Amino acid sequence: MSSNHGLRLPDGGVPDAYFVDLDGTLISRSSEKFFVGSLMRNRVLKASGMMRFALGYLFHPVTTLREGKGWNRRYLIGLEPRQAMEIAGRCAETLISEFARKWTLRSIRELEESGGRVFLLSATLEPIAGRFSEALGLDGYRASVPALSDGGFTGGLDGPRPWGKTKMEIAGKICSEEGTSLEKCAAAGDSWSDRHLLESCGCPVAVCPDRKLRKLASGRGWRIVEGRHTRWA
Repeated sequence: MSSNHGLRLPDGGVPDAYFVDLDGTLISRSSEKFFVGSLMRNRVLKASGMMRFALGYLFHPVTTLREGKGWNRRYLIGLEPRQAMEIAGRCAETLISEFARKWTLRSIRELEESGGRVFLLSATLEPIAGRFSEALGLDGYRASVPALSDGGFTGGLDGPRPWGKTKMEIAGKICSEEGTSLEKCAAAGDSWSDRHLLESCGCPVAVCPDRKLRKLASGRGWRIVEGRHTRWA
């Protein structure tokens, strides 16, 4: 089998691990936007919940600039956790079957066959990422864990959100656990926020990147997988 779709380290070796982003990289959709739409179609998410969600962005513009558009989980407040998470799992199954990017799937399979380990790192909700990891047989995942209090969602998160520099830090911790380093690993991402992880890895790949990431990847000589960039909104 040939070159793992470009997943080779500068010395020609196979990466020890491969860190894959979800939205825009593994799939051509925003998984959480798809989930919110499903909640609305199933009449689980009421208009008041969407209003609360929108007001979160209206009243916290600085947070949005600092954390990106996906920080807001206020739409979860008032939902029954078990039902919401079941819907999240079903959404993941639909996204896998209908919107997976073929290049990324092939690169995962080829690296696994070469002995590398694959981890999904995404700021999406944990039940969505977990279903992807299970369905694809990945070695692990990290995602946003919705916080609970008295059996209900708080609208916040329990633990770090794998986004921006935090995603790179999480990948570094996984490397320590695996007995390797980021320099011996590959990473695939589609957005400017993924640059911290991509810059730290020995084999970075920009998959259908946004304008800023494309410019960075071109200047650094990184592998670029062509395709339509996925927008969050």
